[in-house]
Amino acid sequence: MIKESSAAPSKPFPLSAERVLLQLQRILDSPEFHATKRQREFLQFVVTETVAGREEEIKGYTIATRVFGRKEDFDQALDPIVSIQAGQLRRALERYYLVAGKQDPIRIDIPRGTYVPVFHEKTVVQSDGIALSSKIPDVSLEDSWPSLLIRPFQNLTGDPEKDFFGIGLATELTVELSRYQEIQVLLCGPEGDTGSPSGSVARFVIDGKFGRDRGGMKVTVQLVDTNTNRQIWGDTHRSNLDAAELIAFEEEVAHVIAVKTAGERGIIAKTLSPESRDKPPAELRTYEALLRYYEYDRTLTPASFSRALEALEYAASIEPECGPVWSMLGRLYGNIYSLEFPGFETALEKAVVYAEKGVQLNPDNQRARGILALIRLFSNEIPAALAEAERALFLNPNSLFILDGIGYLLTLLGEWERGPALIRKVISLNPWYREVVHYALWQDWIRQEEYERAYTETMNLKTPAVFWYPLAKAATLGLLGRDEEGKEFAENLLKLKPNFRTRGRILIGLYIKFEEIVERVIDGLRKSGLNVEDAYR
Repeated sequence: MIKESSAAPSKPFPLSAERVLLQLQRILDSPEFHATKRQREFLQFVVTETVAGREEEIKGYTIATRVFGRKEDFDQALDPIVSIQAGQLRRALERYYLVAGKQDPIRIDIPRGTYVPVFHEKTVVQSDGIALSSKIPDVSLEDSWPSLLIRPFQNLTGDPEKDFFGIGLATELTVELSRYQEIQVLLCGPEGDTGSPSGSVARFVIDGKFGRDRGGMKVTVQLVDTNTNRQIWGDTHRSNLDAAELIAFEEEVAHVIAVKTAGERGIIAKTLSPESRDKPPAELRTYEALLRYYEYDRTLTPASFSRALEALEYAASIEPECGPVWSMLGRLYGNIYSLEFPGFETALEKAVVYAEKGVQLNPDNQRARGILALIRLFSNEIPAALAEAERALFLNPNSLFILDGIGYLLTLLGEWERGPALIRKVISLNPWYREVVHYALWQDWIRQEEYERAYTETMNLKTPAVFWYPLAKAATLGLLGRDEEGKEFAENLLKLKPNFRTRGRILIGLYIKFEEIVERVIDGLRKSGLNVEDAYR
């Protein structure tokens, strides 16, 4: 069960009571604030108590007795009404700010883990691509970005009181998908069209249903491509949780569905990628240029690198305010520098400029922050790299979108518990995680001198075109005393990077920032027959 705390916000209340109460009334008066009478009273109570300086009064017991009419013997462990209503109220607020409150000057939130609201002034930003209507929105398929319509999940329980779960799951999924930015997300209202997806102008449609089976709650979801009218993906989720834990279940299901459908390696990208594979860069829409980056991130081959770089540089010239384009260019130039691709100059400087521009244009984008953290790592700005990785994690600590990459970064930066834990969490939930994270886990096992486990980790590496693949194999086999096997990989390493004997220590040091681990890797390579010189830039 999710436990709610009554702790007050850590920051002092910065806005005037009058402005906050005006914003509260704006929300309560809006027809787009889909909350029950008691939920509205809940919101009004916690806001007014906070602006009056009585945050310490905002507790589950107080809310239950003063808002929901519970008696003095109320026990939260037996009656979870407050936590359930708080979850639904948070969702109603999230929906309001997505639909009607985008331009409101103040945002009111009730963070998970507390009932004490927080208030902050909003900065007006560009639309996040979400629309909501009782009818399917009018979106042209000629738009540069693919569109995805989400409909409320159908209630098959036979209990109308459970309708909130289907609406809530669709809203939660919409919020999660909005973080991806490359997908135009559309949410159909509960009274909207429920007919065939073929009638939709959105390219993709997510439909779902939920009901009860012997194990508890069962959720099924399908993704339909309206161009072919075919289901291209489906999934099932089960939970035996009670009503108090349905909100947490909703969130987990939304995270998994989002990353499997709209993630970089999700089904939408896989479906659209072949459609633009043979187009020259000048004919690519911006999203199609991003697909070229996804292809390179997945394969790490020289051919896919060239295709991605050419496409993204052209996209930057025609859509210079697109943050993801600059972030991805920063990542490509970071690889040029850290893997020492020939024929490029000032690669690190360009990587820094592009990655910083990506963050400037999209400060709340996890990928942008993660890429900038990696470039800081290459620049040996370790505190700055860690700060960016922490910012990326803070933006959405539960989303599966880029948690594997953040876990990778934290591990390289020496967060030996949190980093591997994040990586393993994503591996368990997302079958299309980035295989590069196994290099971080491999480094952690080398640190612990668990060489058998380090070698097992190398079995998950699938990038033989990158010199790090034979490097990890040769070093680990050498440390295990399997010198003859290691020599074969050491020879392959020199074929990919002929100057590795003189440049190896520098190249290793770009990713491994701890001298004792570097020395163990170099010792393993030596035992496999490859001596690395002490040379520095």
